[in-house]
Amino acid sequence: MTAVALWGLLGLAAALLALLTIPRMLLNRAQDRLAARLLAGGAESCKLLTRAELVAGHHRRLPGVLALTEEAIEFSGLFGESVPIATGRIQKIETGSRLASGRRLFRLEVLRLTRSSGEGEEFVLSPASASAWRSHLGLWAARERQADADRVAPGR
Repeated sequence: MTAVALWGLLGLAAALLALLTIPRMLLNRAQDRLAARLLAGGAESCKLLTRAELVAGHHRRLPGVLALTEEAIEFSGLFGESVPIATGRIQKIETGSRLASGRRLFRLEVLRLTRSSGEGEEFVLSPASASAWRSHLGLWAARERQADADRVAPGR
């Protein structure tokens, strides 16, 4: 192999690496700017705010941030999408490494929230973010169960 061919292969490898990493870096920066804008806009009531991607199809994910407040979980997308889910309407919370469509995620996790109406939303998170969501939603679920146990209904 000649030196020119070797340099050509190295250049091609560098271009491919840049093509794979630069868009992800730009999306991460845009998600960070969106989170900063939300926090500056009066979102002091956020208990948790992380990067997330809303699953919008088998191979389509919309980047944004996912926020937990006292009364709702809200996804705010980079392109104007907004998906609010009232915490009182959440019936089921699941996490894992496989989307509902069966597609397996690599080094990412999914947070699946099912509303009481049966509709579900899926959010793709980093493993660290998914761990934080499991912790916060577990605490929330424990408080909800305790609140239900503390209610007294006549005739029971």
